[in-house]
Amino acid sequence: MTRLKIRSRLTLSFSAITIFAIILCAGTIYPLVKNIVQNNIENELINTTSTVADMVQAAINVSVRNHLRAVSETNLQNIQTIYEEYKSGELTEAEAKNKAEKLILNQKIGKKGYNYCLHSNGSIAVHPNSKLVGINVDNFDFIQKQLALKTGYIEYDWANPNEGDKKAKALFMAYFKPWDWIISASAYRNDFVSLVNAEDFREKIKAVRLGKSGYVFIIGKDEEVIVHPWISGTMKEFYDILGYQVLSDIYQKKNGKIKYNLVDQNSKKNREKIAIFKYLPEMDWIVASSMYTDEIYYPLKQIIYFIIFSIFISLVLALPLSALIGNSITIPINKLVALFSDAAKGNWTTRSKNNSPDEIGVLSRKFNKFMDDFQGIQCNLSTEVATRQESEYQRKLFEEVFNNAMEGITITDFNGNIIKANPAFTTITGYDVDEVIGKNPNILKSNKHGKDFYKTMWEEIVETGHWVGEIWNRRKNGESFPELLSISAIHDSSNETTHYVAVFHDITEMKSKEKQIKYQSHHDALTGLPNRVLLIDRIAMAISRARRQNTKLSLFYLDLDNFKTINDSLGHALGDIILQITANRISEIFGNQDIISRLGGDEFVIMIEDVKDEFHLINQAEILLKAFSKPYKVNGHELYVSTSLGITLYPDDGEDPGTLIKNADIAMYQAKEEGKNGYHMFKQEMHDRIERRLNIENALRQAVNKNEFAVFYQPKVNIKTGKVYGLEALIRWVQPNGEVISPAEFIPLAEETGLIIDIGKFVFKESCIIQREIIEKTGLNLIISINVSGRQLKHHDLIEDIKNIVDNSGCHSKKIELEITESMLMDNTEKTIATLNQISAMGFSLSIDDFGTGYSSLAYLKKFPINTLKIDRSFITDMADHGEDESIVQTIIDMSKNLKLKVVAEGVETKEQAEILKKLGCYRIQGYLYAKPMPINELIPFLINWE
Repeated sequence: MTRLKIRSRLTLSFSAITIFAIILCAGTIYPLVKNIVQNNIENELINTTSTVADMVQAAINVSVRNHLRAVSETNLQNIQTIYEEYKSGELTEAEAKNKAEKLILNQKIGKKGYNYCLHSNGSIAVHPNSKLVGINVDNFDFIQKQLALKTGYIEYDWANPNEGDKKAKALFMAYFKPWDWIISASAYRNDFVSLVNAEDFREKIKAVRLGKSGYVFIIGKDEEVIVHPWISGTMKEFYDILGYQVLSDIYQKKNGKIKYNLVDQNSKKNREKIAIFKYLPEMDWIVASSMYTDEIYYPLKQIIYFIIFSIFISLVLALPLSALIGNSITIPINKLVALFSDAAKGNWTTRSKNNSPDEIGVLSRKFNKFMDDFQGIQCNLSTEVATRQESEYQRKLFEEVFNNAMEGITITDFNGNIIKANPAFTTITGYDVDEVIGKNPNILKSNKHGKDFYKTMWEEIVETGHWVGEIWNRRKNGESFPELLSISAIHDSSNETTHYVAVFHDITEMKSKEKQIKYQSHHDALTGLPNRVLLIDRIAMAISRARRQNTKLSLFYLDLDNFKTINDSLGHALGDIILQITANRISEIFGNQDIISRLGGDEFVIMIEDVKDEFHLINQAEILLKAFSKPYKVNGHELYVSTSLGITLYPDDGEDPGTLIKNADIAMYQAKEEGKNGYHMFKQEMHDRIERRLNIENALRQAVNKNEFAVFYQPKVNIKTGKVYGLEALIRWVQPNGEVISPAEFIPLAEETGLIIDIGKFVFKESCIIQREIIEKTGLNLIISINVSGRQLKHHDLIEDIKNIVDNSGCHSKKIELEITESMLMDNTEKTIATLNQISAMGFSLSIDDFGTGYSSLAYLKKFPINTLKIDRSFITDMADHGEDESIVQTIIDMSKNLKLKVVAEGVETKEQAEILKKLGCYRIQGYLYAKPMPINELIPFLINWE
């Protein structure tokens, strides 16, 4: 091969490898493709057979269902006719049912099918076996389906008591409601073989084609031909063509596949076929799909022809392609040889232009590098001259920078003696340059740093070659000053240290500003007192000392009373002066031994350490309050400003600064609630109560937005008639964590925050919507009582909101009662009367809740459009044991009758209480004796079942 040229070697090798690769791939792919083709054809035959079998099965299902449905619906029509005869008086009910039974039992369905009837409770109403009539059979699964559906079609497996294996059975039923009969027509599925007509699907099956000559056929028992493209009658007539053994194998296996030889009717040649068949037991039919195997393998012949053609085309392409690749190698090599010859003749500028990434390209680039090195030798001298010129320029540039820099710069030799310094050095230190040349920089030493400082500094310079940090030095006049210093070691070509360069900057002004900023960040700008940040830091340190020394400390939280009024009326400038005087008064009392801080606004905190007992704190608090009894004389004004104090004690009221400050704040607000101008010691239960109130308030606001409320309804009973006549709508709040918040806890808070407006609107809307649901589901048109709070009654949109809700919900206003507490009536009486008259004019009735606990005047009471009085539960609870409570109840009842008002007793929990009320003439009762408040899903069944 080495005797041949590269081009010839590539052509022969490439052609041989191509042919070998094609033959190898063909030998691998052909068996795989053959297997895939065969499996695909067999799967197609299987799918076709299954599809046809499903088609036949569907025909069976339709025939069975339609036949049973016709029987069942005919029976229903006949029984309806008999029932009309009974309704018209022609027959008695017994005669009508007897006639219907005979009609049902005299019908036969198939060989073993029959009709029967069930009651909805699972008992047999009509059956061919009279012994079974009246027996409950709802323990059978198919009976349970009948009872659930009453009308429709079901299938199930069944075996009579005297039979062995279960067989498929079908049933269609219709429901006759007047007699509660489920009329069922039932029969075994194989009784309906005769109903299936092969003509319904013959043409569809004949239309199925598999390849060129494949087809589908169906044969029945006794070799009967059901469907076949070219055979009719029986298979016996075609034994000479098909062969007896083929049919015998199909009937014996019933499911599976066989291969056999069959003479082609067109070519008269004996060809191999494959048949896949499936058995239909209900029809005793066999569905089969058949196809010649040579049609299956026809595509494989095409593959062989394609492989031979590919080998030929590959040879045609390989020869020119090999020649082309050979040229791509030999031509660049010849060009490179020519370049070497040119260079040998002395042309040092010749270069190869071949930049390809292959070996020839690498060789070309090496050639170019070789030529570049030769040319480089010629340029070295001129380059060295240019480098020296650039170095001189850089030296002059660095000298300008050195002389004009604002930072002081010194250069020392290896021993640390100064050999050069710039003008800025003189400006900063006061030393002339000539004074320090040859001297050590320690002439600037301030003696503010110990030996260890300098030792550590030089160790770092020796180790890393560099040091940066702040240092105190001394000027020529003896003044110490801070500077930011950077020292770097200079090395020669052997990496040996030859010099040191020190660059320093005077940071005296920067330090002064830092100190000022630090002071301002920790002190109040107006009073100069420590602010919150510094206070918390000092408290934390004091707590640490107290913990170590087992002592106590205290915080006074001071807030000026009514300071906002002074600030708003007389101006902030005067308010600032008052705050400054306040800081001075506190400082005069506590001096420097205690920390005094202004948190912001008119709030101050005083920290007292080494507290011996509470009496000392109380004495200090009284001294402080007395100091504020003196008037403030500011700009011609004489003002009296008192203060409220909150006091906490470490560790009793908290073990960290934040908790102590927060609890002192809470105690201060308690002092304000107690009348201001006083002090209050913090107690844990006070903290817990306030914290819970805040938590509930926050959760309450979220609950309104997230609609976490639900409305429960408590029935009201008339014990004289024994009927439920009304309901009271009661709000309930269940938080996402499952905690139930008592209405007694959150309703007052909702009143205070104004959230009661949205909550009340929600209850009113839900109650109006529920009114219609109760009427539709129970038939009861009950009065629903809805509580209206004082905040709601005063709200300007109350009447408009009520109108909108009534219009949108379609509720009956005459069946809605609004309950108002007695105390609300006496608040702005004229406006309340006007509002209640508007509500009454809309058709709503009005009730006074908790009557007897307020202070309403009878003279005013008659002015209100009231319909009902509700006796407060406090009188009902103790009525049986305290005669005076019973007397009060009697008085309220008598007064109601005289005023022509209805009266309701709430909170009734015992029969004894109910009997007393009945004796006193109060028949309308509400309480746990009859029912607790319940959601609507429990209320509806309660009302339906109430008797």
